[in-house]
Formats: sequence, structure tokens, C-alpha cells
Amino acid sequence: MKNNFVFSLFILILVVMFSVSSCFAAEKILFALVGPMTGDSAAEGLQMLEATKLAVKEINESGGVNGKEFEYIVGDDEANANQAAMVAQKFSSNKDILAILGPNNSSCAISALPTYEKAGIPMISPLTSNPTLTKLGHKNFVRIYINDDIQAVDMSKFCVIELGFKNVGILWENTDWGKGVRDIAAKTIPELGGKVLGDESFVTAVDKDYSSVITKFKGAGVDCVLLVGEYTASALFLMQSRNLGYNVQVVGGAGSSHPKLIEIAGKVSEGFYADCNFNPYDERPKAAKFIASYQAFSKFKDSPGEWGAYTYDVIYLLKKAIEMGGTTREKLIEVLHNPDFEFDGVTGFIKFDQYGDVLGKKPLFLKVESGKFVNYTLTKM
Repeated sequence: MKNNFVFSLFILILVVMFSVSSCFAAEKILFALVGPMTGDSAAEGLQMLEATKLAVKEINESGGVNGKEFEYIVGDDEANANQAAMVAQKFSSNKDILAILGPNNSSCAISALPTYEKAGIPMISPLTSNPTLTKLGHKNFVRIYINDDIQAVDMSKFCVIELGFKNVGILWENTDWGKGVRDIAAKTIPELGGKVLGDESFVTAVDKDYSSVITKFKGAGVDCVLLVGEYTASALFLMQSRNLGYNVQVVGGAGSSHPKLIEIAGKVSEGFYADCNFNPYDERPKAAKFIASYQAFSKFKDSPGEWGAYTYDVIYLLKKAIEMGGTTREKLIEVLHNPDFEFDGVTGFIKFDQYGDVLGKKPLFLKVESGKFVNYTLTKM
């Protein structure tokens, strides 16, 4: 009898302990941040991570989400589609993850999306832009970044109309993002009265020598290069073209407006323009508050670019969606695709169309002056 009583008491204690631990576990809301934490695009991923740390700290210190705290894990996709697929396989088996926030790269998203959809995990992307993503029919996907249909047209207008160059060369990274922008720009530039006199691709993180491209563009009479690549490729092209005596105007795509470009290219980065989707000098109260908070918080003490700002927004957007009933994966997907769902963030007003694309946002342009990126005011577009 005594042994039976002791055994029963032991079992009861275990049950109570398990219940208490389960209760504490339930007080956390887990999401996964996915982006390039290493490799040639690591500066972008690390800015995503800094913004995540800031947003989670603010939210948890102000009472959390429905009384629960945010918790997150990080996946490094290295801006590589194969690596993104492996990260997706790993995270899709974790039943505790409510949502995936990321990736930064369109090819990574296209590679990973089917796995996350099969697992029923919603994916909220802060920075992908390839139009294909929202045309593939994935029901678990939304993004807050404008797609390339809009960006490519505006970049083309910037080269031909704003800056007045008619002989354009397109240099593009051979990814879904790069090809998407290239295809639209190659069609749009002639429609605006310009000519595409050069059209070359490169493999990101592999091709480092652009001398042959520079020789082709220079010989063809290209006076403005629309460079669809990240900051490392843009910096290398700038340095090599100047070393070869080719003082062509370069306009970079989204992903090239990071201060790392100036750090790598140095003085030859002066006069470089970049398409950008967040103004780090924005004086709107909500944006200005975020910029100041990020600069004070970040261990890098840098200004937040679009990688930090858009990641910050998707975390607060996730918070709002959960508070509106998105407490499970299935319900979260429903809330995000509800036509009445909207969110006013530091990057602007966010509302999704039926495909998961954000509505109404327009790109901006920055210019390198005196060793830093500054806001460029359009005069002809």
C-alpha cells in the first residue's frame, strides 16, 4: 500500500511538473527569421537580425502579444537557393514555429516556399521582389516589398528620363530577382527612347572579375549601366571600371544601397545611384523614431537600410495579425489574406492584394555623396 501511494504521488508530481512546463512553454510565440547571415550578402542578413532583436525587445517589454512573449530562431540561407531549401526542410519539421519571416532573396523564397506550404507554415517576406513569387499560387505567402514589375520600370525611367542617358547597358545577377528586373528593363528602356547596347549576366558570389563586361560595354558606347546586383558586385564593378579608365554612370538595384558598398569601393563610389525602398533620412515621425531607436540599439551603430526597416515592419505586422486572431498557422494565413487586413509601418502603409503582393508602394533613390548615401530628390520623373 505504501509503495503504491508513493508511486501514485510520484506520478502526480510528474504530471503537475509537465503541466507547469507546458504552460510556460505556451507563453512563448516562436517565429523563424531566415536570411543571409554569412556570405557576400551577410551585411543585409545581419541588419535583418539587428532589427529583429530590437522589435522583439520592444514588444516583449511592452507586454508581448496577447500576454505572450515573442521568441525567435535564425536560419542562414547564405542567399543561396539550395541552402534555403535545406533551411526550409529543417524548420518545417518544427511544430512550434508559427511563421517564417524571410527570406531576403527571391530565389531562396521560390526554392523554400513549397516546403513551407506543405507544412502549412505562413511565410511573410520582408524583401523578396520577383513577380513570379505571387503568381505561383502559394496560399501561405505574403510580402511587404514591391515587386520587380514596378521597380524595373522606375529604374529604367531613372536612367533614361531622370539622368538623361540613352545608351544603357544592363548587368544583372543570374537569379530570379536579377533576371526579372533585366527582362522588364530590357523592354522598358527602348519604350522610353533609350537603347540597350549591352546585356550581360554574372553569377553572384562566384564571378568577381568584370573586365570582359567592362570592355564590351565601353566598346559598345554604353554611358549608363543599370546594375542589378547586391552591394559586393556593385562595388567590384565600380572599382574595376574606374581602374580600366571607364567612367560610366552606374545605377544599382535594390540591395546595393548598403554602406558596405562605400566601405569596399571607397572614393570611386562617389556619384553612384541606388534604387532603394526605405529612406534612412525619413523625417516622418514613425520612421524617424525607428531610425533613432535602431541607431542607438544596433551593435554596428549604422543607419537602418531597407533590410532593417522591412524586417522590423514584418515583426510588428505579425504581432497585429496574431492579435486579430492569427494564433495558429491556419488562422494566421486567413488573417493575412483577409482583404480588410492592413498595417501602417515605418516603411509605409501595408495592404495586400489577392495574391499577397503589397499595394501602393513606390521605390526611392539614394546617391553617394561625400562618402555616404544621401536621399536623391527626383526632378523629371
